[in-house]
Amino acid sequence: MKLSGVTLIKVFNRDNTIAWSSEPSLIGKSLVTHHPDDLQMAFNGEVRAVFNPGKRTAETAYMFPRLSLIEFYVPFTFSQHAKSGSISSSGVLAIYRFPQELNQTIQEGIFIVWVVTGVGGLILFAALYTLFRSVYYRQREAESQFAKLSTDHRRLVQMEKLSAMGQLVSEIAHQLNNPLVGVVNLAELAERETDDPQRVKELLGDIRKAGDHCRNFVQRMLRFNQVARSEPQLIEMKAMVHETIAFLRQSMSSHPSMVFEAPDGDVMLEVDPVLIRHALFNVLHNAALAAPESPVVVTLTAEEVHGVAGWRISVADSGIGLAPEVKAKLFTPFFTTREGGTGLGLTVAHHIVLQHHGSIHAENKPDGGALFVIWLPAIK
Repeated sequence: MKLSGVTLIKVFNRDNTIAWSSEPSLIGKSLVTHHPDDLQMAFNGEVRAVFNPGKRTAETAYMFPRLSLIEFYVPFTFSQHAKSGSISSSGVLAIYRFPQELNQTIQEGIFIVWVVTGVGGLILFAALYTLFRSVYYRQREAESQFAKLSTDHRRLVQMEKLSAMGQLVSEIAHQLNNPLVGVVNLAELAERETDDPQRVKELLGDIRKAGDHCRNFVQRMLRFNQVARSEPQLIEMKAMVHETIAFLRQSMSSHPSMVFEAPDGDVMLEVDPVLIRHALFNVLHNAALAAPESPVVVTLTAEEVHGVAGWRISVADSGIGLAPEVKAKLFTPFFTTREGGTGLGLTVAHHIVLQHHGSIHAENKPDGGALFVIWLPAIK
């Protein structure tokens, strides 16, 4: 039987002499080894193996200098029985094997490792390249979207400016339209009263007041680029409410009926008369449109709010009242339930009252209709 990969076999006796070898020229020679301990330990009964070529015996290294051999030292003992008696002998069997298949397997393993490493490296490179390419294009897309958003933002800002300008123009038109309608109605009435000079004089006085009202408002708009602030002065409120009611009745073709209730004596408040007249006019106009056939009741009473003395102007109508969804948006700009309305009258009134550190709210009356309440703090 041939052992695979075995290149040399030697048998050592106790005195380290080669008793037999597959290479006849080695028989009878003594072992010269770099590590005699391996042979000695084999004689002591241990199986030894030398895998490091640097540990080869001198003879093996001389005969196979270029081969990576594996040396095995296997102890053995045999006994022979004869007529003269029993003979016992022991030694070490040395086998030198060239692991060609093992080396080939190792080389194949190394090759596979390199192939796997190379393929893995290529896959990793492809994955990283794809990742960085995706990140790059996403960054480019994000920058493009950001630039687009910046452009859209500028457009939105411009649209907001135009919207604010449109709101301002609508407010100006709203505030000037009602007084001008009143002027036209007063002028037509004066034309019909030419036979009564005193009545014509009164109507011309009302027209002059309406003109002053419009002029003051226009002057206020011309100073709109300055810091917005009211110009308060000491005003007798009962007289101002009377004038506003009279002016409203003349400005509306229906000439709505209005009832004004106030305490005796003067009611003095420090307010901007132009702005407060605007606010009160808008509230009265809204109440008159809610119930044209019923009188609007205006009441001026003293009221303390959160420990602050002030005056309450109540405007009550007999209309259908306020639905919850209407009440929630009552002072929202451009919100209106009336066809042809601008949705700015109550918004302007709300802003003016807040500018005077007052308050305005609306509620439904128990007997039907709506009640608008303007509260203004008293003079200090």
